[in-house]
Amino acid sequence: MTETISDQAKRAEQLDSIAQKVANASARLPQMQDGSPEDARALRAERGNPFQPPACELEGIDNVDIPCGEGTITLRIYKPKNEQVGQRPALIYYHGGGFVLGDIDQYDTVTQQLALLSDCIVISVDYRLAPEVKIKEIHEEGFLAYEWVRNHAEELDIDENRIAVGGDSAGGNLTVGVVFACKRRQFPVPAFQLLIYPSIDLAMRHESVNEFADGYFLTKAGMNWFRSHYLESPEQAFVPELDFLNGDLSDFPSTWLMTAGFDPLRDEGEAFAKRLQQFGIPTEHVCYTDMIHGFISFAGGISAGMQALERMGEVLKSELQA
Repeated sequence: MTETISDQAKRAEQLDSIAQKVANASARLPQMQDGSPEDARALRAERGNPFQPPACELEGIDNVDIPCGEGTITLRIYKPKNEQVGQRPALIYYHGGGFVLGDIDQYDTVTQQLALLSDCIVISVDYRLAPEVKIKEIHEEGFLAYEWVRNHAEELDIDENRIAVGGDSAGGNLTVGVVFACKRRQFPVPAFQLLIYPSIDLAMRHESVNEFADGYFLTKAGMNWFRSHYLESPEQAFVPELDFLNGDLSDFPSTWLMTAGFDPLRDEGEAFAKRLQQFGIPTEHVCYTDMIHGFISFAGGISAGMQALERMGEVLKSELQA
């Protein structure tokens, strides 16, 4: 029987059948790199996601606008139903989309599921997107959201010492950027880090980028298109502040990191897990070997997506328990 979950980054003998259908459907659509960000956003909004995870019954879902520079950014707060009295653990979640696409509405049922399955308050961050802002500004917004939640933890019924950060794809990059920002500013780092097929190597130096360059939902051409919008120049991918694989990972929080076997980002995710381990950071790496990039967003159709969300819930419960 094919091994579909592994602690090593590898591909299964064949792609999951539903994941294959998602990848094939994506390949038939107009490709991002052939149009503008506005075109890509409009297409995504028009098509929706028929395989999104199901909605959940929660205690409450509320939006709050927080100050950010001269404007505001929106946080969406998900409170699960439970019998817990007092301050609760929390997960601050940064959505994916290559820093160009995505928002808290498109990730609404993903974050609902994470709140339900983890018994955590989940806070989804609606950061601004490229090309209107570039990656360093996006990292700054991610940090400001984390700082605001920690500074307002008491009024949010959150335990400031049990706040995790996490995100998928570009949101995983943003998560790591927030931890580095905490270290630079000597601000308390999060209690835990949840990285879901994260974008780590902005220079695209790993073999899986070429192995799965086309036909597996996320493409190499798409990745270059994203980079052309969120980087100020191609050379910016190599600056020390953004070159996470060569950064000082001491004092990073314990980490759960997930990769997918047929994902261009697979190898850089595993490389970052190994790098964390070299610094003595407790890190678990899990590869879903027959999956494509983005598969938790299709958890309503791809069963492994729901299984992965359930596993994340268990991990968060274990790591953030009082």
